[in-house]
Amino acid sequence: MLNLRDRRQELGLTMLEVAQAIGVSEAAISRYESGSIKNMRRDRIVKYAQVLKVDPIEFLGLDDPAPPEPNARFLDKDHIFMIPVYESVSAGFGTYADDRVIAYEPIYLSCGREAQETLAINVKGDSMYPKIEEGDLVVVHKQDYFENGDIVVAVVVGADEGFVKRAFQTGGKLSLESINPSYPPLTFVGSQLDEVKIMGVVRKIIKTV
Repeated sequence: MLNLRDRRQELGLTMLEVAQAIGVSEAAISRYESGSIKNMRRDRIVKYAQVLKVDPIEFLGLDDPAPPEPNARFLDKDHIFMIPVYESVSAGFGTYADDRVIAYEPIYLSCGREAQETLAINVKGDSMYPKIEEGDLVVVHKQDYFENGDIVVAVVVGADEGFVKRAFQTGGKLSLESINPSYPPLTFVGSQLDEVKIMGVVRKIIKTV
């Protein structure tokens, strides 16, 4: 794993300079350099890695060989990709400029093509509670088709942001349903279907702790 103190000193940086660059205190940098980065926020990981001029994967130590554990399944580091995390989704989903990215999340994927078709969204609200809670990350594969019951990301013409909902379609009717019963389903029929676009399907949920 990358030695943060050695790398900082190699670059001729002080703890204060690093702290100011990523928006934390010198005391926090001292804790990080002592090995306490487990609960570091994703956006700070990206900034910290940029300050130290290293890849976030190296920063997190994902390129280091891990000691064997009982029943451990080893993951090939060549299949770990840093997936962009967005604060929300809108009609521009998948075509955002880099400045719309709030963080990156290491995700194990089969190939580079899959990585290009994958991103993550920081969930807001409680409409999908208890399966998905506010602050969770949903990892989304960009596609415009789904199977009934899939959790999808959809946008509606005129809406500022998209929805994360469970989708069902029968005949000429599309229903976007919340898991939380406090929220009524969104139903689209006939010409209303032209106002809805399925942007992707949720493949993984990363819970907050």
